[in-house]
Amino acid sequence: MSTQTAQSPPGSSQRTRSCATGLACHRCDKHYPLQDTVFACPDCGKGLDVVYDYELAARHFRDVPGSERPQNIWHFEELLPIVDASAQARVGLHSGYTPLIRADRLGAELGLGNLFLKDDSTSRPSLSYKDRVVSMSVARLLERGRKEIGCVSTGNVGTAVASMAAKAGVAAYVFYPNRLEDTKARACMALGAKVCQVEGNYDEANRRCKEVAQATGMDFANITLRPFYAEGAKTAAFEIVEQLDWQAPDHIVTAAAGGTLSSRLHKGLGELQLLGLSETDSTRIHIAQPSGCNPIATAIIAEEAEVRPVTPETAAHSLAIGAPGDGYLVIDAVLKRGGTGGFASDPEIFAGIDLLAATEGLLTEPAGGTTIAVLEKLAAAGRFSPDETVVAIITGNGLKTLDDHPQKDWPDKVDCELDAMLAALSDLRAGATLIDSARAQLHA
Repeated sequence: MSTQTAQSPPGSSQRTRSCATGLACHRCDKHYPLQDTVFACPDCGKGLDVVYDYELAARHFRDVPGSERPQNIWHFEELLPIVDASAQARVGLHSGYTPLIRADRLGAELGLGNLFLKDDSTSRPSLSYKDRVVSMSVARLLERGRKEIGCVSTGNVGTAVASMAAKAGVAAYVFYPNRLEDTKARACMALGAKVCQVEGNYDEANRRCKEVAQATGMDFANITLRPFYAEGAKTAAFEIVEQLDWQAPDHIVTAAAGGTLSSRLHKGLGELQLLGLSETDSTRIHIAQPSGCNPIATAIIAEEAEVRPVTPETAAHSLAIGAPGDGYLVIDAVLKRGGTGGFASDPEIFAGIDLLAATEGLLTEPAGGTTIAVLEKLAAAGRFSPDETVVAIITGNGLKTLDDHPQKDWPDKVDCELDAMLAALSDLRAGATLIDSARAQLHA
């Protein structure tokens, strides 16, 4: 893996090509050293952002061709905050660089001629977009020489932390709220993490985990390491544009929970333009939320600058964050880019899962179903021209959440003899015909 040494002080460990220079408050622009352990602004309480030397980053991008860069999240290491090469080498080597799939059949259903799916449900090691952000947190933990990491999670952060902590050789502690997708908690335990479910929703658990971090000194992937964690999300924007031969899409549609992904897509697109790699100003970002937890989408539609917290009530547990910490950043990003927000009911979310599966053979979890359901609504409302390039991000794998899907009737315990099996097949064919007819009427 290539490294830069020009900025390394004498006697220091080998550096990456990171061009990160420090941390800055999102709101009041107060600056801190990159090595500082502060994760929120002491003055205004808002989160911190990593800042970079973009002129230096542009030179590095010119000097090192893409063919010499790793096909993982570290492909764009100039614009990532990890400076210790030995830490970088221990995590995320198989994360990112997920497929960008042309979705012809789904596009035909929705009247979109250039629809693509960024399939982060295949990301390694834990089959969700969270592998991107947790890679940064664990690498930062290793830079600091720490041996244990915690997280508060609605689902996918926990499995990503458990997986990456195991690979890095550090202990993992996962705190889940009272409503969760149980399969993910079991997966964390199978991966060796210690799991604790607390009575309270995500927002309540998050507040208490901040207190746990303060009381114990333990680093939490998405709390005390959040400025670094968040930077991993923008790698999805880098990859999408590169996979489209450096032609930025007209639209990106993604689900939103805490707001990390959608806000950092905006940052990543802007950075590509700063480096002269692509013209990205015209790319619009649209966010999708469940109707039972839609504080960001509601604020965007009302053009309000801040979210109003809500109490989550949705089957899309991984999106059930009623007081999203980065909500104000998402509002700013979406409105600046001329995008919008949308929401879908739980039945519409599961119908979105079924539609994606039936057209593209891709099984997603409720977060992905939310994206597809809102994509369908936006298409029906004429938000996209038929020839525009639209990318929908599928953030998680449906194999993790099958227990939460509504039960479907199917012929079970049929006698293993010809007449009974032919009768069952006839019933199945009749049911499929009814579904196709209903879908055709819906899109007529």
